[in-house]
Amino acid sequence: MASNSSSIDPTLGAEDGTGTEGTTGQVVEQGEEVTESIAQDSGPSRGTLRDVADSLGISSAVALRALRGTDDIRPRLAERVREEAERLHFPLEELAGEADHRGVVAVLVNTMRNTWISDLVRAIRIELTATGRSAVVVPTRRRVPEYPIAADTDAIESLVQLGVDGFLMISDLADDQRVMEVVGDRPIIGIGCSKEFVGRIDTVRIDDEVGQGLLVDHLVGLGHREIAHVGGVGSAVATERAAAFRKAMERHGLGDSARIEPGDFTEQVGQTAGNMLLRGSHVPTAVTCANDVTAVGVMSAAREAGFSVPEQLAVAGYGNTSIGASGIAQLTSVDPNSDRIGALAAQFLVERVSGHEEDARDVAVAPSVVVRRSSSAGPRAESPRRKRISVD
Repeated sequence: MASNSSSIDPTLGAEDGTGTEGTTGQVVEQGEEVTESIAQDSGPSRGTLRDVADSLGISSAVALRALRGTDDIRPRLAERVREEAERLHFPLEELAGEADHRGVVAVLVNTMRNTWISDLVRAIRIELTATGRSAVVVPTRRRVPEYPIAADTDAIESLVQLGVDGFLMISDLADDQRVMEVVGDRPIIGIGCSKEFVGRIDTVRIDDEVGQGLLVDHLVGLGHREIAHVGGVGSAVATERAAAFRKAMERHGLGDSARIEPGDFTEQVGQTAGNMLLRGSHVPTAVTCANDVTAVGVMSAAREAGFSVPEQLAVAGYGNTSIGASGIAQLTSVDPNSDRIGALAAQFLVERVSGHEEDARDVAVAPSVVVRRSSSAGPRAESPRRKRISVD
């Protein structure tokens, strides 16, 4: 994280103290989306391997070796790690040596061009290693003459035939109904997907109402009132984030000025949307975006239009990726807590593979905001208007 960044507590800026705006940066495991039966039956929240390691200030690899009792770990450390694992309810019964499991888990993604995916995959692999499993990342997006975008269900069907343990699906895939049919009875967990999957499969997703709420709270706190959002198209997640932005603006009494410029998750479309926002006489002073890549496109449009960031236009992204954290972008962004999301999803899959047959679970992970230079200024001063002079 850059030295000029800071984290905002998710409790800041919530005016009414109700709903998701009042949460902290912890995982929302029994929120509105979790069914009553799961809230009662699931018991204590189960810790992940990373939780155990972080609590002791050691790496996940060391924690794993300690739990397995390898010779290079001192007995006292191994004892401490096991005690901490029990305290955090890490599923020790599912711990296994590499020789006991030779399974492979397929991670299905739309594209490999999203750096957020690499953060998730790293967390997934760490957690799966604890059970002797490995992960293979499979891009599923392909273009065919009949449709603009389709899922490569042939590849998924081949993975089923090869006998993968199960699937982790990052974000919504094209032709999701067909994907579910091809997966068949193999376990599949949704990661960062839309609410449409809640109740159909186990889901671990970002609480976008909290995320967008935090961004709007931050910008309003700086004095911004004319705030726009770029997003809302391309997927159900984009639509949900746009709706969350509008809800946050309404909470501050700014619903009438909440402008949503259509955009997806690409830099090119973000730049086009930015060009549209910066035209005309009514230009917003701040812009939130569906993801970091889109925000980079908006910043490019601002530079071409002669608007300096943040002095004349504040910009914020979503995902806290390496692109946003770079010294060039210095982009304020929502941190979705990718390590937690990936670890929980991997844990859910292992439980399903091990025979867990309860109803589908849903966990909405509350994000935080990382503030960087791109939104470090209040609204720009209005340029003085020239007086009209009548000439007889």
